[in-house]
Amino acid sequence: MSEHRPNGIATAEAWRAASHKTRLENAERLRLPSGATILAARPEPLEWILAGRLPQRLLGAALDDSSASPAGAEREINREEILDLARFAAQLVVASVIEPRIGTGPGEIALEEIPVEDSAFIFEWACRALSEASDDMPSGAPNPNQEDHAIPANGIERFRSK
Repeated sequence: MSEHRPNGIATAEAWRAASHKTRLENAERLRLPSGATILAARPEPLEWILAGRLPQRLLGAALDDSSASPAGAEREINREEILDLARFAAQLVVASVIEPRIGTGPGEIALEEIPVEDSAFIFEWACRALSEASDDMPSGAPNPNQEDHAIPANGIERFRSK
């Protein structure tokens, strides 16, 4: 099959293949808390924004001006925001994992079969929480962007209701 049509425009298959190749080039091996190793790639934030995959309430909460609340007060998240976060987290985990594929087909693993610790780890990794934390580390500190990442102690706990 040709990569381009007679007019020089790429075919959908060629464009899809190029996208997949780029994703594989950016993929990382991750050792999960369960001991399993997967191949994963962080989805690009702009891609998620353009696709409308970021829940508006979460985006609004993330962009909320914290100077409007009393000093030291944390904003309470409501039930709908928690449900939005759960759906977003599931989508982000599925989109991030390249191998083994997450799904219900042959050779795939269902999202419900993945240990919650592994899902939380993948979610945090995909959100770049670990990368942001590494920016604050002194030089010589372990790099969390290498294989055998670790979830920060305050990790997924900050999303649980109080």
